[in-house]
Amino acid sequence: MAAGLGASVGQARVTHTRWNFTVFGADITFFSLGLSISSVYTVIPLFVHHLTSNNEAVALIPAVRAAGLYVPTLLVASLVERQRHALPFILRVTILERVPYLLLALGALWLAGGNPGLLLLFLILMMFLATFGSGLTYPAWLDMIARTIPGNWIGRFFGFWTGLGGFFGIGGAAVAAALLGHFAFPLNFALCFLLTFGMFVISFVLLALGREPPRTMRRELVTLDAAEREYGGGAGLRVELRATWALLRGDRGLLRLIGSNALMGIATMASALFAVAALRRGGLTDADVGVENTVLVVAMTGGYFLWGILGDRFGHRTILVFGSLCAALSAGVALWAHGFWAYALVFLLLGFNLAATSLAGFTFITEFGPAARRPTYIALAAVAYAPFAVGAPILGGFLADAWGYVPVFIISAVAGLAAMLAFQLLVPDPRSRAAQAEKQP
Repeated sequence: MAAGLGASVGQARVTHTRWNFTVFGADITFFSLGLSISSVYTVIPLFVHHLTSNNEAVALIPAVRAAGLYVPTLLVASLVERQRHALPFILRVTILERVPYLLLALGALWLAGGNPGLLLLFLILMMFLATFGSGLTYPAWLDMIARTIPGNWIGRFFGFWTGLGGFFGIGGAAVAAALLGHFAFPLNFALCFLLTFGMFVISFVLLALGREPPRTMRRELVTLDAAEREYGGGAGLRVELRATWALLRGDRGLLRLIGSNALMGIATMASALFAVAALRRGGLTDADVGVENTVLVVAMTGGYFLWGILGDRFGHRTILVFGSLCAALSAGVALWAHGFWAYALVFLLLGFNLAATSLAGFTFITEFGPAARRPTYIALAAVAYAPFAVGAPILGGFLADAWGYVPVFIISAVAGLAAMLAFQLLVPDPRSRAAQAEKQP
């Protein structure tokens, strides 16, 4: 009878895993499709261009998005670690990252004709709120995925569904192009925002269908909760900050990972300049660069599938090693690239790099620390990477204006090689760390 009960429990776990693999994965695909229809790389900048001729306003969008995405992660990590189940929290907070697109659709129709300046401010606010919601959701969501998808599946999970999202994203971009071409401003943009919100609604329903197992609770939370009951929330916050600082000081592997991520961030310095360099010194036309963008999207989509399989087979540190190499090679090829095919190689390597960085951001950190502290590890890695990922491209733009493209490409190539060596030689393999931890009494 006991054997039969055990078999039933095991079968139920397999059923839940397959169910979660499907609904959580489809959530990723529809969310990615929604983002592709209102792309922050094409549609949003074009919308800003209709509202103002100020290029600084266009540059402000990625900075605002980065601040919203990375800053709040540490604010919620401790809260997530107190919850036996994260999905109810996720479903409440994720509304904040979805509703702004509905409000943007209404705002575009209401404000575009009479008050474009106010609409621009409204757009910036909505972009911040949407990414702020993403930042609040991210540690809880990734921790939940790590608990619902087995470790030997997680690379294929993110690789397959993110790749599928990229594939459908090509169609989403085509839909956006058709709307922008066939309808007048501001209705065309309002329809893009409305379709994005529609995809987000489908994504939300799929997310709500997930079956989440309870999480492992931290022992330190007993001390933390006691401090809050006796001295108030401020004391609890001080205890939590000391615990986070002690984690950083005590885990040298985490510090090495943060340092290696910084090098990877510097290696992205040249990526924002490849398209402009292709026009100004590579002999390409606007139409050629448009085709190169297709090469980039296809490379990213294929990269998700490739890195997911390799990560599960050889460990997700491998993704970071080869992703860093691709960053170095893309900048190195850009040093001498001239003509369509040379820049096709640049964007192909860049696509593989972006896919590796994005996928490893999901998979690698979920294995790195103990399950009970996973949300804090996720938040620390995100916050530490943010200044370099955001600041390096901006710095690259200033350096290119002052010295030209060659020094920027050289810095990126050297940083990419340094990151590759750091990930391989200095950052411990999470699977080896877990095996050693199991051997300790």
